[in-house]
Amino acid sequence: MYLITARLRAPGGDDRRPPPATRMRACELRDLVLALAAPADRIEHVYGAASPAGVDLGVFVLQPTFDDAESVVDRLCRRCVEVTPRLAGWSLDGCGAGLAPGIADAVLLSEAPGSVLPLQAAASRRDLPEN
Repeated sequence: MYLITARLRAPGGDDRRPPPATRMRACELRDLVLALAAPADRIEHVYGAASPAGVDLGVFVLQPTFDDAESVVDRLCRRCVEVTPRLAGWSLDGCGAGLAPGIADAVLLSEAPGSVLPLQAAASRRDLPEN
C-alpha cells in the first residue's frame, strides 16, 4: 500500500487569507475522489485537509508499484477538477510521496484536523454534503 499526497489549489487561493465559505470543503473533495474511483483503482482510504490555498489529500492506494499508485491518484484528482463545476479554476499542484509531508504526519499520527473516510464507508455515501 502506498500513501500518495496530492495538492489541489483553488483559484485565488493563498496562505494569507481564509478560504471563502462557498469553496468546496475537504470532506466533499475526499468524497468526490472516492465516488470517481473505480474498483481497479484500489483506493483504501482518503484523508483531506483544507488550507487557505486549497486542499491537500492523502490517498492510500493498493497498487503493485509506486508509479501505478501515483498515476491513479493523479488521474482521479485531474478528473475531479475536469468534471466538477464547483472546481472550475482549480488545479492540481502536484501528486506524489512527500509532496505534503504535514498531511502524511497528520494521517499517520492523527495530529491535525482533517477527515478520513475508508472506502468501505464511502460505498454507502453516494450524495455529497451541501455547503
